[in-house]
Amino acid sequence: MEKLIIEAEKKTPFINFDPDKKELRVEGRSIPEDTIRFYEPILKWIENYVESERSDTTSLHINLEYFNTSTSRYLFGIFKILEAYHLKGNPTLIHWYYEKDDFEMLESGEDYASILKIPFKMVPVEA
Repeated sequence: MEKLIIEAEKKTPFINFDPDKKELRVEGRSIPEDTIRFYEPILKWIENYVESERSDTTSLHINLEYFNTSTSRYLFGIFKILEAYHLKGNPTLIHWYYEKDDFEMLESGEDYASILKIPFKMVPVEA
């Protein structure tokens, strides 16, 4: 399986999914004008990823400074795919980064963590 790398643009985040390292990264701002067009290939990649046999922990790193409502739906979709994968015995951890004084971003991560059966690690970062 090949890496998925999408360079960041003004309204879309940097995506770096490396199946060899079992590391998935989403970083930056996510306010795409066409959320479906941006996120559907990402969901497809993750669906293909979880179909492969894995034994080591898969880590998803979400480090967004801002995301809109339509992005939140796709994040939830990504989390649901990984949750099912995790519940089938494939260790998975979501790292949710937030600036120390950004309580809304922290709360968003906590909200996801409270409704999903997958481990979340809240990671405060300096602004």
